[in-house]
Amino acid sequence: MKLLYFLTLFLFVTNFCDGNEYKRDVAMPFAAAAYSTNPNLCLSNIEKVLNPSNDPSFNITVYKQYSVSCGGSFNDTCSGGYIAINSFTKEIIIAFRGTSNFEQLLSQGWNSNEMVAFISGGKVSKSFFDGFNGIWMNRGMRNDFYALKNRFPDYLFIFVGHSIGGAMASLAAATVISSGVFTVDKISLFTFGQPRTGDKTFANAYNALEIQTSRIVHNRDIIPHLPSLNNSIYYHHRQEIWYNNDMGVHDDSSIFCSYEDGEDPTCSDSLDATKLNIKDHKYYFGREFSQYGISGCPDLVATKEANLKHLKVAKKLSTRFLG
Repeated sequence: MKLLYFLTLFLFVTNFCDGNEYKRDVAMPFAAAAYSTNPNLCLSNIEKVLNPSNDPSFNITVYKQYSVSCGGSFNDTCSGGYIAINSFTKEIIIAFRGTSNFEQLLSQGWNSNEMVAFISGGKVSKSFFDGFNGIWMNRGMRNDFYALKNRFPDYLFIFVGHSIGGAMASLAAATVISSGVFTVDKISLFTFGQPRTGDKTFANAYNALEIQTSRIVHNRDIIPHLPSLNNSIYYHHRQEIWYNNDMGVHDDSSIFCSYEDGEDPTCSDSLDATKLNIKDHKYYFGREFSQYGISGCPDLVATKEANLKHLKVAKKLSTRFLG
């Protein structure tokens, strides 16, 4: 029976992860939850997606939340994040958020001329680094992270973030790999609408770390194109995954861009800069990012019913295989 259970689970997870479901119904809600004062609302619904059979041993909970004034160009907003533990799948989730006032981000921008040296190599935006460091160092996320690493040495670590939160998540992932105490197979990064974070030396150094990275861009989202490639030394790290469409809730059409170069001219860089917009930054998979997280990721309950059907199919297959 135990073998039957695990084969059933394997077939379900394989079915679930083969498409865009993980990005849409797990990674994106994890990132959106960082905008909420109570991330557990989203996490409980993510749990329903991953555990449609209601196994009582399955549990995703927030370990700790973090918040700090962003300072600099965003001194009237704040950045934050959380760490969560999924003991069933043996994963630690590290989520970051930046400003939720995207119009302010677009109109004021940030002081792209101010850059600081970064541990993995190259230079990064001082604003983004200060936001990351304020949470990582000053609010104790680093200490908590390493404590969990020692407590759960066989767990995987998933970094997520939207907008500036994506930039901070990429800095966090690069920091822990550059520290030399992690192997790269333990780390994954999912960002949504991440702005250019550092210079080309940083991008190349990040790429050399070989972190499993999904830098997701919704069609004409303007933020991934800031600071402008033509007027700055900023450069994206890999790997862009471009949804050149409306990116609806069930839209599975995406382009995996160059693995070698974060600025693939055939992907979102091919767009006319005058046609970029802030709406595509707010909406990913048909959901308004920050409000979706604040409201507790409600549509995931419906996704649970679809996954329950997948699980029933997996059970039939596993029974057939085992006789």
